[in-house]
Amino acid sequence: MQQNNPVFSRLRKNPDAMAYGAEAASIRGIILKTIILFVIAIGTGILALSFADQNPNLYIGLVMFSGIIGFISIIVAMSSIRLAPVFSLIYAMSEGLFLVLISVIYMEAFNYTGYNIVLLAVLITAAIFFGMLVLYSTKLIVVTQGFRRFMLSFGFMMLSVVLFVSIASIFDGGQMAYMLFGNPDSPIVLFLTLVFVMYGAFMLTLHFDNAAQIADQGLDKRYEWVAAMGLMVAIVYIYYQVLRLLAIILSRRD
Repeated sequence: MQQNNPVFSRLRKNPDAMAYGAEAASIRGIILKTIILFVIAIGTGILALSFADQNPNLYIGLVMFSGIIGFISIIVAMSSIRLAPVFSLIYAMSEGLFLVLISVIYMEAFNYTGYNIVLLAVLITAAIFFGMLVLYSTKLIVVTQGFRRFMLSFGFMMLSVVLFVSIASIFDGGQMAYMLFGNPDSPIVLFLTLVFVMYGAFMLTLHFDNAAQIADQGLDKRYEWVAAMGLMVAIVYIYYQVLRLLAIILSRRD
């Protein structure tokens, strides 16, 4: 199991990784901290929404700000176990801000369709999470070294494409970005969004496996925050991609 997980192998080499008599990480602790992060995210989002409603012009700025802070928090928390608890909470607050504001933008944009796009996205995300949990728990999906390498390589390829398109958009006025990610009538956009959703779903199994190994190997209890944040990152990603997918489908219906 240890050899199948390069992230876990790196953690084992950290002198602060093992509990050494201190309280060790557990699945129950990971679940509790995941719940804590989501409660903080929802609370922060609601507070931010009440503030943003008084200043609608700040919506886009706050969304971008929260995304940047969330990205920085992930890097810091994954790099330093000592800072992981603090930056996990910062990540939860920033993503709560991002999720609520982006959800309001989508809801207002598609309110005319008669569908509650946010509620549908929440239900589908929950179904994906519990469905993948069942598949992982029953060993119908086994996280092997090859599977992990494929997922990480595919994720790197996706990130490279997004960065390339972002840079190219500076010179072509955003035409390539619109063609690949923005045009709701394009079958390419629909296909890529489906791929992004499926990728997020399978990434959940990697986070389940990380959580299981952290608990099984007796790592320091602070690693519960790392595992909880990993699960939250995957869920937030899936929710956003599902939201985009629903928006594309509803746009094509019109």
